[in-house]
Amino acid sequence: MGKKIITKQDVEKWYFEGVKEIYQDDNTILLPGAKDALMVAGIKMKVKDCQEEQIKKVINECCNDKSIDNSIRDKIVKTVIEKYMAKMGGE
Repeated sequence: MGKKIITKQDVEKWYFEGVKEIYQDDNTILLPGAKDALMVAGIKMKVKDCQEEQIKKVINECCNDKSIDNSIRDKIVKTVIEKYMAKMGGE
């Protein structure tokens, strides 16, 4: 499967179609102009579950290595995913 490139023109089209959110995965390339256009259009970018699962897996491994409590681990996972989504133009 090839990479999906998201351009500013794609975002403009989605805006006029009423799209409120899009999903990103490992095969998605978001061009810089598209990222700015998403923010202006108010379209949220969501990370597909596969990326969230990868983030959770890495954090779980790190927390297990350091014997970090599950409640603290869950807070770390939530914070990292929120920050990642914000960086990618999401929430």
